[in-house]
Amino acid sequence: MAKKKVEARVLEPMDKKYELVLILQPELLASALEKKLKEFEAYLVENGGIIDLKDVWGKQDLAYRIGKHDAGLYVVYNLTLPTTFNQELDEHMRIDKDIIRSLMVSLKEGYEYQKFEEEVLPAMKEEPSNSRNSSRNNSHKADDGGKKAEVKDKGKKADAASLDEKLGDILKGGDVKV
Repeated sequence: MAKKKVEARVLEPMDKKYELVLILQPELLASALEKKLKEFEAYLVENGGIIDLKDVWGKQDLAYRIGKHDAGLYVVYNLTLPTTFNQELDEHMRIDKDIIRSLMVSLKEGYEYQKFEEEVLPAMKEEPSNSRNSSRNNSHKADDGGKKAEVKDKGKKADAASLDEKLGDILKGGDVKV
């Protein structure tokens, strides 16, 4: 199959810069995701768009459930699009069954995007003492009717059985031993 040669497009006065975030179905395989993104990018270019930046975040947990999905594949684009194309693009994303959510915002002049690998991943690799929560001492206070109990977070992972047992003790009015 011969590839079409796409010529560089001259920016028009009606062009604007946008940031587009796509959340795709997490079940997509890497090859299917790559194919879907190539098709989407070809659609953007065919309709006068310029892709300034593409950042694939990969599979991330969602803040809340969307349909039947608890996670999604995140992709961020910085685009230059004709303003007349926005409604058509929005409809295209709404109809696409693999896109579970999208958000497009216009960008101010001078906006610089920092890639996911450069900003988020190094922060996730840091020790907990060096994280944003370092100002906190990882202790939580609970008020149980006038009695103050302090629980220290020791970074242990508790299994479901021990948590159920402790919850049962608390509900029965027993002493809290964490």
